Amino acid sequence: MHRTVIIWTVCLLFTLCPKVLSQTLTNVPARARFLLEWGRKGSAPSEFNFPIGIAINRKGELFVTDFYNARVQRFNPGGKLLSTFPVQPNPGGLAIDGNGDLYITHFSAMANQTPKPDHVSVVTSTGKLIRQWGRTGTGDGEFDYPGGIAISAAGRVYVADQTNRRVQVFDKFGKFLFKWGQYGTKPGEFGGNISIKSRVGGPQFLAIDKSGCVYTTEGSMGRIQKFTADGEFLSAWGENGDAPGGFGGGYAPNPGSPKGPIGICLDEHGAVWISSASGRVQQYTTSGRYLQSLQNALDARPGPFVAPHGLVLDGRGGLFVVDAFNHRIVKFNVGR
Repeated sequence: MHRTVIIWTVCLLFTLCPKVLSQTLTNVPARARFLLEWGRKGSAPSEFNFPIGIAINRKGELFVTDFYNARVQRFNPGGKLLSTFPVQPNPGGLAIDGNGDLYITHFSAMANQTPKPDHVSVVTSTGKLIRQWGRTGTGDGEFDYPGGIAISAAGRVYVADQTNRRVQVFDKFGKFLFKWGQYGTKPGEFGGNISIKSRVGGPQFLAIDKSGCVYTTEGSMGRIQKFTADGEFLSAWGENGDAPGGFGGGYAPNPGSPKGPIGICLDEHGAVWISSASGRVQQYTTSGRYLQSLQNALDARPGPFVAPHGLVLDGRGGLFVVDAFNHRIVKFNVGR
């Protein structure tokens, strides 16, 4: 009798609720699998000297900012070099618009660098400068260590203005629209638990989901914050603990090094991938529930991450990680 009821109930669920069952199954993440890596420290083609940002265009081509080499390199999904071109000094954050143009943030390599390069440049996919805006400062449209950059479906350009502890928003021509954030620890504030002069407080990188909501990483607080497209605070989660799911732990060979989340991207199922200075790349739900770590997918050959930065998904199950201090790109299969 009981067995008959159970079988009838399961059949009824498959008949009447396929959508519910499908949503339940898609909440189970695919186990990440290491595929390949490329790059090493240097200045020759396909080598890097501290890569930071990564973005993908509609053709599936990958672009990587090569910070100390003052260039961008373009690859196919298999790591084959397609081109390399010089850009203005100290390229960091990177985003691509619908036309294939590259939006790049530039910030100082050191605290006393003169002149300070804080600004945004826009170049074609071959490196031709289209426009630039911004300078060092605290006013609207000015920056102090601009980090991550993202472009919304509506064409707004969001910039993580790290040491100014805010997000600034522009149109695609560089016209200032609005901003939010300040130094502090409350919701909507950034990095209030560390010196106001430190860019480690964040926001570091940012990402935009399908609904237009903006996610920011905040290193010193070990926090992810979610905002509406207009900067209204929605939620926050995360901490710098050393357990799985935390952003702490330090990276070899310096366990006392800075901690906290850095890069961030979202997949088509709504899961969030986050890199951290502690050498971790981990997957979460949008509410912050820990799902898995790429450390479990690394084999003996590529070895551990050292302060991974930018992340990008190709829409075909590929996740690319910019492993900054190892001067390489690492690709995983995270498709369902």
